[in-house]
Amino acid sequence: VVGQPIALAMKVYQLEEIESVTSTPEFENALISALADGFVAFSNGKFNAPPIQTLAAPPMAKFSCANVSDNDASSKEYAAQVCIKTGYITGADTFVVKVASGGYPLPSNSGCVQVFSQKTGKMEALLMDEGILTELRTAAAGAVAALCLAPVDVKRIGILGTGIQARYQLRFLKHVTDCRHVLVYGRTDASVRKYVEDCEKEGWNVTVAEQPNDLLENCELIVTTTSSREPVLGVDWKYTYESSAEGRPRGKIPLQHITCIGSDAPGKAELGLDLLVAAERAGGWLVADSKAQTAERGEFQRTDPRTLGHSVQPIMEPTSTGWRVAELGKVLQVNAHMKSQGKKNISDHYREEMPISIFDSSGVAIQDCVCAELACSALVSSEED
Repeated sequence: VVGQPIALAMKVYQLEEIESVTSTPEFENALISALADGFVAFSNGKFNAPPIQTLAAPPMAKFSCANVSDNDASSKEYAAQVCIKTGYITGADTFVVKVASGGYPLPSNSGCVQVFSQKTGKMEALLMDEGILTELRTAAAGAVAALCLAPVDVKRIGILGTGIQARYQLRFLKHVTDCRHVLVYGRTDASVRKYVEDCEKEGWNVTVAEQPNDLLENCELIVTTTSSREPVLGVDWKYTYESSAEGRPRGKIPLQHITCIGSDAPGKAELGLDLLVAAERAGGWLVADSKAQTAERGEFQRTDPRTLGHSVQPIMEPTSTGWRVAELGKVLQVNAHMKSQGKKNISDHYREEMPISIFDSSGVAIQDCVCAELACSALVSSEED
């Protein structure tokens, strides 16, 4: 009809097309930068999202794939789940719906991202990414956290877990640290050997830890990437304290940062409560992508009577579970102020007061919106070329 706008056909992009534009250092660096801005927008109330939908994880019934075996060992290993996240940035052109599945005994991670117009409500693009965009945006969040919270001089990176995200974390950390020495812990010898082989091909010098707490004793930067429902790192971990500075841990690693990736659903946990309490009592920064979400499905969903519940840092606010947590977006704003004063990052500025920091990445939909927008832009540009 004359005078009416022409409706453009919805674009469907397959995995191969998506990987061709997202597997470059340029895209990865752009994603880290864009995601940092996204976290700031999130913490400033410019992002809109309903509650996350999680299927096949407690308290919901397991998927039928759980019937592959009736033995107790297989039942304990079950970790299948599907997360549906959606949201939009106020004033942006689009909104996003992301479906991501993964976890044993599903054969692999999978999913898709749907991009809709805020102006028409119609779908503009369907990204059949098989979960790759979720891996990318999750790894980019780890890099953003390391950029402002990790010690400036990282000598060794600790990786807990040997799955696909454990690989992506190193891929993105290459952009924010010069360290290439890795200490990894995994549950099975076969998966550890494969991880070491793959990472060494990418230029990493990898050694294997005998137990999870070896990472705490030997690494300045640690990333946990398991799907565990029982604490793995910091179990029975005891800090010692200097009498001259009560609450300050000492040892071979005087300054340490931990990024927790795996706890993204109710009931999941990777860190022992002893470690979380010790970090709080040591004056450490407890940070999350979302203060509300970390108390529902992140590391800080658990309560502990030993928590102090207070902090000298004004941006660390109370959660419903009693912890005081700073959102990463707020930390990034403080970090920008530190840089304007010539400081390298928050960790460098608060070296004496903040011996340890913990970032809980439960995964917020702003990451999916930012990553989808960046991927769509790269795909359109590739078509024009």
